[in-house]
Amino acid sequence: MAKAIITFKLMPESPEVDLNPIKEKALDIAKESGAIGQMQVKEDPIAFGLKAVLVMAMYEVEGSDFEAIAAKMGKIRQVQSSEVAKMDLALG
Repeated sequence: MAKAIITFKLMPESPEVDLNPIKEKALDIAKESGAIGQMQVKEDPIAFGLKAVLVMAMYEVEGSDFEAIAAKMGKIRQVQSSEVAKMDLALG
């Protein structure tokens, strides 16, 4: 089965939002949704102090609904929007 590394991009409601609870909950959702192995979370500066949260996780491609996972992440408190920002097929 093919594997893919998916990058989810979560935008907080404002620059004042504490990103740590968002990161923790997003990692929990990724794990519950079938993420394989290590996951990574980064902050991506946007503008005027606003930072997006990037969550990278590996999944089996078949049977996975990445848009549904992004939608779950979008329901995290103080997250304005979420999307699948990138999908890379994993080699090996």
